[in-house]
Amino acid sequence: MTMQFPPDFLETLRQPVLGEADLDTQSSFFSREEVRDFYLSVMKSPEKNEVLQLAVDQLPLLHPHRAALLALLCGALVEDGADPHLLFGAALELMSDLLASLEPFCATQPLEGDDDADPDDLAEWQAANAALGALSAKERFEVEARQAAAGLLVLPLMAMLMRDVRNHRALLADGELVARIDAMAVNDSLPIDGLHFLQGAAELTYEDELVVVLPASGTGMLVKAHAINNNFHAFSLLQKLMRKHAKALGIQPPQAPAGEAGANANRDSDSAEYLWLQAHAFSNGELVDPMAWSWGEGSLRENVRRQGRLVLVALDTQNKPSRSWNGFDRVLHSEQKSRVSLVRLLTPEEVAGYLA
Repeated sequence: MTMQFPPDFLETLRQPVLGEADLDTQSSFFSREEVRDFYLSVMKSPEKNEVLQLAVDQLPLLHPHRAALLALLCGALVEDGADPHLLFGAALELMSDLLASLEPFCATQPLEGDDDADPDDLAEWQAANAALGALSAKERFEVEARQAAAGLLVLPLMAMLMRDVRNHRALLADGELVARIDAMAVNDSLPIDGLHFLQGAAELTYEDELVVVLPASGTGMLVKAHAINNNFHAFSLLQKLMRKHAKALGIQPPQAPAGEAGANANRDSDSAEYLWLQAHAFSNGELVDPMAWSWGEGSLRENVRRQGRLVLVALDTQNKPSRSWNGFDRVLHSEQKSRVSLVRLLTPEEVAGYLA
């Protein structure tokens, strides 16, 4: 027998959204008897994935606020073991539609008395407020309902996004949405709860074949990198991996930074043991641009690629600036689980190829 949503649950989802009383919060939605009973009936059953499949068809048919609440319930099921990939595309499309409709009303307020304020920023701020001010009461409520819907939708999107790398790739593939998230994550005219978490998630890097080359020893590694915040984060994880495989890499492992062992192993500060460069620092096996740094604050995936692979060069040299950092290992979500792992060592020929 094909599973269907219970009639009372479906009726709740289809209720019109006309006033403040219709804007359920996460708490009030799950407190509804029909919602609670349905959720409890499926949370531990093999039917969880069927619920998500049904939701894929329902999301476009519901008011965006009700659709976000349904996605929220599905996100809870994902946290209970449902497939994180099934609903992600439909939920992401809903977020895309919501942000596109809210964008005209979102802007950041320029600092008062700032003589260097960008005139374009001031114009955007004035335009956003003028657009909000021109709305009728009914239109203003609809905007506020969509604003609340976008905030509710962040939670299930993050639950699905952080559990399946395919979802992360789908997010990045929508460049227009990523740009919109970045522009709207911090805005003063129409703030959207939690949108900065999606902004942070979009900055993460997942690489199945990251190349790390050590020119001084003529060795290197092919590495899998998972959920890396930025280059500083990558340097710290890679340096630890390199110390672990120092003998195979033919390097003298630098002394582990104080505090790495024992209770302080998960420190939030670190320093560079190498001069970390991008691939174009080398040409024909020679260092041609010692200033082609891999900038620590940047996203790992923004580094130069060679032969289709992301490449970092770890140059063992005393002639390097002191670089240290802290706060690099922040965790956006409990399922982020950042790590790097050795896939295999590079051959001498491969090392030469990446430095050519």
